[in-house]
Amino acid sequence: MDNIITGAIGVAMFLAFTLGLAESIGTVPFAVIVISVCTMLVIDFFQSAKEGLKEERHKKSSSPQ
Repeated sequence: MDNIITGAIGVAMFLAFTLGLAESIGTVPFAVIVISVCTMLVIDFFQSAKEGLKEERHKKSSSPQ
């Protein structure tokens, strides 16, 4: 769960910085690159978070009680 929280904070900071930078520069090619990189970042974050939660559930269910 800690990884999801810190990951979400990191993703939010990266998105705020790069999208702000893209707006301040104002060129279309740079904006396209930033949008594609941000999309890949968000997709990777969700896939990693989903996999991490699945591993945590598996560890909890397989641990002896």
